[in-house]
Amino acid sequence: MFLSRLLYLLVCAYIVLLPLLPNKMALGRINIPPADCILALILFGYFLKLIISKECRIRFSSGIKDFFTNYLTIFMSILALMMLISVSYAADKKLALNESFRFISYIILFFMIKYEWNKRELLNGILGSYICTNVIICVYGIYQNFTGFGLSDEFKNYGYAKFKITATMDNPNNLAAFLILAIFPMIMLAVYEKKRERKVFYFLLAVLMLFNLTFTGSRNAIVGVAIGMVILVVMYSLKFILPLCIIAGASLFIPEIRERIMAINDPVQNQSRIYLWKIAQKMIKDHPLFGVGNGNYVSLYDKYTNIYPQYKFYGYKEWPCHNSYLKMETELGIIGGVSFVAVLLSSLIKVKAFINTTKSKFYKHFYIGFLASMIAFYVMNLVDNLFFVPKTTTYFWILLAVSQGMMYREKKDEGMFLS
Repeated sequence: MFLSRLLYLLVCAYIVLLPLLPNKMALGRINIPPADCILALILFGYFLKLIISKECRIRFSSGIKDFFTNYLTIFMSILALMMLISVSYAADKKLALNESFRFISYIILFFMIKYEWNKRELLNGILGSYICTNVIICVYGIYQNFTGFGLSDEFKNYGYAKFKITATMDNPNNLAAFLILAIFPMIMLAVYEKKRERKVFYFLLAVLMLFNLTFTGSRNAIVGVAIGMVILVVMYSLKFILPLCIIAGASLFIPEIRERIMAINDPVQNQSRIYLWKIAQKMIKDHPLFGVGNGNYVSLYDKYTNIYPQYKFYGYKEWPCHNSYLKMETELGIIGGVSFVAVLLSSLIKVKAFINTTKSKFYKHFYIGFLASMIAFYVMNLVDNLFFVPKTTTYFWILLAVSQGMMYREKKDEGMFLS
C-alpha cells in the first residue's frame, strides 16, 4: 500500500533529519519547526490510514487493548493526563499546552512504532536510520571541533578548550546526552558482530562518539560514560573492566577531560544549579499536590528570584531547572512526579525483559548497551533537563518503542505458533 510505504519512509526521514534541521524556519511572519511539520504529516497520514485501511484498524484496536493493560503505557498515560490537567492552572497556559502536546506526540510515535511498524525488517530500518543519524552527527562534530563551523560564540574560547562542540544539538550537554544513548549499543554491537566489516564499522563509530563526547567539554558526559561502562561490566562481562581502566587512565592525560573531572566538585561551577534547585524546592513547598503547571518553572523563575534574591544570578532570566526530576515534581506535583519516575522504572524493567526474551542476538546486544545508556541518561538528568530536549529525548522514546514493538511481535508470533 502506497500510504503505508510513504508513512514508513517519513518516519525514517524524521529520525535522520530531526537533529539536522533548524529549530525554526520562517514562513512569512510565522516560525515553523521543520521537523515538527514532518511529524505532523506522519500523524495525519496515520489517522488517514486508520480511516481507509481495515487491517490498520484491527492493529489499532488490538494495540489499544494492549496499551491500556501494559503498566508502562498506563503510567505514560497518567503522566500525559496530568500534564493536560495542569494547563488549567498554569500561569503560562500556552507553554504548558505546548509541552503537553510534545509529550503526547512521543506517546503517539511510540504507539505507531510498537503496533503498526513492528515487523523485524521495519524495525531494522528504524534502527538503521538512527545509526545513520549518529554517523552524520559524529562526523560533523569532529569537523566542528577543528574549524568551529556553525558553533555559537558562547561555546568558544573556554579556558580548558578552544571549542565546546554542539554539532547540530544547540548545546554541548544536549549533544553529550544524544551520544550517551547511542555509544553503549554501538560498543555492544562491536563486541557481538562476527562479520569483520560491520564489526570495524561499529567500533569506529563508537570511537567517533567517544571523541565527540570528549570535545563537548561536558562534565555530565564524563559521568555518563563512567556509569554506562560500569553497568556493562555488571550486566555483560567482567572483560569490560580492562578497557574501562584503560579509558579512565588515558583520559587523565587529556587536558580537557582532566580539568573537567577536577571541576566536578567545584563549588563555584555548581553554585548556579544549586540555586536553581533551591528555587524548585520553594515552588514544591508552595504547590506540593499539583505543581505550578507543565513547563512553568521557567515562567515563574523570575517571580521566585524576586522573592528569594539570595538564589538569583544577576543577568539571567527564565532559567530552566536543570534537573528533570525536580522539574516534574515542581510542575506536576506529587502525582506527576511519581508517574514520571514510574515511567522511567517501567522502561528499565521492560527493556530488561526484552533482553531476556528476544531470540535475536543483534537486538539482545543492542539493548544490553541501551540499558546501560538508559541508566547513564537517567543519572545525567539529575543535573540537566535532558528529558525535555526534543532533539535528544525523541530518540529515547523511539528506541524504547522499537524494543517493545519487537517484544510485542515475538509474543504474537509465539501465540500463533502455540495455537
